[in-house]
Amino acid sequence: MKDPWVNLPLQPDYVLPADREPIADFNATTDNDHRIHLELLPAPFLGRPNAPVVLLNLNPSFSEKDHVAHADPYFAQTSRANLVHGDLAYPFYLLDPRNAFSSGASWWVRYLRTLLASVERQRLANSLLCVEYFPYHSPRFPALPRTLESQTYSFWLVRRAIEREAVITVLRGDSYWREAVPELEKYSRSYRLRNWQSVWVTEGNCPEGYPEVLRALTQET
Repeated sequence: MKDPWVNLPLQPDYVLPADREPIADFNATTDNDHRIHLELLPAPFLGRPNAPVVLLNLNPSFSEKDHVAHADPYFAQTSRANLVHGDLAYPFYLLDPRNAFSSGASWWVRYLRTLLASVERQRLANSLLCVEYFPYHSPRFPALPRTLESQTYSFWLVRRAIEREAVITVLRGDSYWREAVPELEKYSRSYRLRNWQSVWVTEGNCPEGYPEVLRALTQET
């Protein structure tokens, strides 16, 4: 399947043509907590598309600090390279030390802290893929009445992960993900967190999946 994000505009609004109308309709009637921020580069996924460990999240959040990060040339460069699966030293670009000032980096470093203590940072950045159910930034998850066309590519990435037998851990949005990708229900290497409201990737929060995650990360060559 072709990556639709190669067609993302070079200037705001950062929205794919096929997504523009349903997002405009949603933003016209929603509140500030759910408004979709198209002045920020989308983040439908982070990392190598063929990574051995896949994390499924709900949507990239929004912070006023994001405007500073997205205005930074290096951050924007790595964000755009990620969108087209470009060659990056840190494919999971929010683990790149040069992007550490961003709120997104702070969030991921916090919840991946245990893994970062066990796996060298650049190796981890090359071995993780996070796929967001919804690709655009908003303070709270925006429940649009229908699936965006761009989301089909994200769902396809998850199906490809199942085909290559990647270890998959659902961080948030379990019911959304299982509806979008029914194959997850019977996939033996798919795991859920005990507490999805605090998405620590640890053995305590994912007792069955964490050893598999760590094994896949350390065995990948």
